Amino acid sequence: MLQTLNLSIGDISCAIEGHALHGSFDIPPSYQPFIGGGPPDLRLVLHDGPAEISCSEKIFDSPPIWSLFRSREQFAVKIFENLDGLQRTLVFPPDLASAMLYFNGAAGRFKDPFFGPTLELLMINHLARQQGVVLHSCGVAKDDNGTVFAGESGAGKSTMAGLWNRLDGMAVLSDDRTVVRKTGGEFRMYGTPWHGDAKFGLARDARLDRIFFIRHGDANRVREMSWAEAVQTLLTCAFPPYWDAAGMEFTLEFFSEMTAVVPCYELFFTPYQGVVDLISQV
Repeated sequence: MLQTLNLSIGDISCAIEGHALHGSFDIPPSYQPFIGGGPPDLRLVLHDGPAEISCSEKIFDSPPIWSLFRSREQFAVKIFENLDGLQRTLVFPPDLASAMLYFNGAAGRFKDPFFGPTLELLMINHLARQQGVVLHSCGVAKDDNGTVFAGESGAGKSTMAGLWNRLDGMAVLSDDRTVVRKTGGEFRMYGTPWHGDAKFGLARDARLDRIFFIRHGDANRVREMSWAEAVQTLLTCAFPPYWDAAGMEFTLEFFSEMTAVVPCYELFFTPYQGVVDLISQV
């Protein structure tokens, strides 16, 4: 019997479908707040056995985790290809209406769609179709006022999440991945289950009011960035679809429009509460 598990991430509903779905794996704690949602925007159908498609043209490589191939009218992502027992293949058409996840060979014994980057890759590709972006960032909010702290690995996102989490009334939506979309004429930020070391992830959203590009420093100091600087830096702190020309065009336009209305700053900080006081005055 085909069973379904519904998730809602970034106000995008995804239905995971498969035979004997429930009981075949545990839903990770980070995903549990995101269970639910309305009619699916995406469908991910689970299959035992290898994908019966030809993957002849590699168009993007992210070793050692995944590689993207074009196969006629479909795309195929080989995940953990060189890790015995973990191999799986994600297949989706250009419109991404429905995707399929195949558990290859021995991997059929480990039928867990939450393990690895499958759902995040699905979301990145879906957002690139005029929906939004995933930022490598910590997102915090008080009521409906949201701030993103963006940065590459090691920039201090988890540290920043811990500092803001100490404040009354402040919610940490995510400490590593934040979805940003434009809806109702404004830019909004959404928590995700793809957390970092601090393991923060809330299924809620807030208006995006400010963006800080963070770096560790020997003192707390902040500088407002120009529009051009902000767009360029966002590309280093995001997960854009480099393999998709139309998706990249949309992403650049999205960043350009967002930075025109959302103030962006460069922030050097020390891991103490004083940086919170500084930001509160900006």
